[in-house]
Amino acid sequence: MSKTYGEALRWASSVLSPLGVDPDGARYVLEMRADFTPSQLRLHDRDVMPDSALTQFEQDVARLSHHEPAQYIVGVAPFYGDLFKVTPAVLIPRFETEELVAWAAAEQPAAQTGLDLGTGSGAIGLTLAKQLPSTAMTLSDVSAAALAVARENARRLDRRATFVESDLFAAIPQRFDFIISNLPYISKAETDVMDESTLTYEPPLALFAAHDGLALFQRFAAGVAAHVNTGGAVYLEFGYRQQPALARLFAEALPQAQVTFKRDMADHPRMVKLQF
Repeated sequence: MSKTYGEALRWASSVLSPLGVDPDGARYVLEMRADFTPSQLRLHDRDVMPDSALTQFEQDVARLSHHEPAQYIVGVAPFYGDLFKVTPAVLIPRFETEELVAWAAAEQPAAQTGLDLGTGSGAIGLTLAKQLPSTAMTLSDVSAAALAVARENARRLDRRATFVESDLFAAIPQRFDFIISNLPYISKAETDVMDESTLTYEPPLALFAAHDGLALFQRFAAGVAAHVNTGGAVYLEFGYRQQPALARLFAEALPQAQVTFKRDMADHPRMVKLQF
């Protein structure tokens, strides 16, 4: 039976909402499949969907009903005005991380070198490659599968970067004018408050860290000073409850660094800069 785009969305909502799945995911997959902007989708609200598009949408809604992220279903996620390829090998970029990127981009216009450590899809590093065209960006990750996605995004978006497979700084000998990272920072104790879609589909390697989510910060703090140029800076994202613990960690491990915490648009402490 044929449906208009509007009818299809209302049907999807009737299927997904009782399951506790946000029906906006259905809107997102429909926009991506049809190559519509949100306003174009509204303009086509009363248009009948092609049979092939409706069949695909029904299949997509079935996947959404199992809490599969919409971004993985269509294979792309928006970040800073671009669409990045994503697979279950990488985290889905979050809007909040755009604030971290904006902070670094605003403060590093003269930087010659930058490192995105734990790059995942490459969203952070490749966005900075665009925002800071004079900066030579290096993107690293411990996961070869994640680096493959980042390389594909560099090709798709025509961004230049150097890629290194490395466990933190293990395979990175050089120093940089700035380093930026969204390290894994979630404690296993927080799983009961996390979205089912995140727990089921996104890579645990990029989400969780031992020691109440601080293990990677501890390792990072132990090695970062040897990889930042004099006068350089480090920009990090963290969990909104971690500021006190991180303040103590950086004071002990990096007393030479000036530490500045920053709140996100929701007024949660979520970012920190280490100025060397």
